[in-house]
Parts: sequence; C-alpha cells; structure tokens
Amino acid sequence: MNTENSNEDLDDIFKSSDLGDKIWLFFSKYSRVLASMAIVFGLILLLTLVIITGRSICKRSMKAAYWHAIQSGNKECFAQKYVSNPLGGSVYLELGDEAYVKKEYEKAIKYYHLARIGLGESIFGGRAAIGESVSQINAGLIQEGEEGLKKITEGPYPNHVLVHATYLLALNLISRGERRYVREWLNKITNGNFLQPMKDHVKKLFCQI
Repeated sequence: MNTENSNEDLDDIFKSSDLGDKIWLFFSKYSRVLASMAIVFGLILLLTLVIITGRSICKRSMKAAYWHAIQSGNKECFAQKYVSNPLGGSVYLELGDEAYVKKEYEKAIKYYHLARIGLGESIFGGRAAIGESVSQINAGLIQEGEEGLKKITEGPYPNHVLVHATYLLALNLISRGERRYVREWLNKITNGNFLQPMKDHVKKLFCQI
C-alpha cells in the first residue's frame, strides 16, 4: 500500500515539474529497471566483443598455421586440424589432386572426401565430389564412382558442376559399352539449363555413339 502511495506521489510531482526535474524523477522511479537493462546490454556487448576478438585470434592463428604448413611441407596436418574450414578443405582438395596425378587413387578418394567437408556445396566442393567419384572409378570401384556422379547431378551444386558430372558419367558409360544409357544422360545436358558451347559439344558426341 505504501509503495502505491509513493508511486502516486511521484506521478503528481512529475506532472508539475520542469524538464530537468522530470528527467531526475524518471530515473528515480525506474532506477532499478534501468540498472537491470544496463547490466543486460553490458553483458551482450561484452559477449559480442569476446566473440569478435576470438574469431580474429582464430583467423590469425589459422593463417599462421597455414603458412607454417606450406613452408614445412606438412599440409595434411594443417588440413586435419581445420577440416571443417574452407581453407582446410582447399588444402585437402590440393592433396587430392596431387594424389590423383600420381595415380594414388585410394589416397585421392580419402582426400577428396575430406575436402567436401570444408568446401560444402560450393563449386570447389562439387569439384571435390567429382574428384572422389572419378578416383573411385579409376580405383576399380566402378559402381560406387558412377553412383557418386549420379548423386552429384541431383545435388545442390552450381550448374558447372552438374553438367561436368553428367558428361563424365556419360563418357564412362561409353567406355564400358553401356551405350543404351548414354543418350539418356546426354539428353539431360542438351535439354538442361546449361551453356550452349557444352550443348554443342554433346551434340557432336551424339554422332559418335
């Protein structure tokens, strides 16, 4: 009851006061609420600064680790540590390419697969997925490789990746003598939303089937 009377008295004083007094009375009346809000906003600001600072430190640390890995030739160790980061994925993609050129297809499969983790659904992630599938085919895992290419053609990757995977799948089917399925896949390119030069190239391939 005393609190209600105090609030009413403050309200009456507030109405009859000038601007300076009104400001003082406002802060007097809501001092606890304002203090609580200030603490909350302060904590949010502090948390934001901690996150930003932490990210900045992590980026600097990652860049330093990357240059050290390049200079020491221990890129795989760096890629393992940052496998979920695009930079780690890029290093795994590079390692996959190196293994593929050396015809070390088992290693290439592993590296390309790990590259996909950090590179995601980007064009580079799509290239890693294609690299993994083609490496499987070259390693004798024909069915796994072709299934991998089919999944890529249905995936969320950019058009450049989709058409490349479709074309490689068609070429592999031709090399295996599975010509009855080739036209079906090549038609996906000629009827799809792809660049005209690729469609023209596929039309020439039709003549050789």
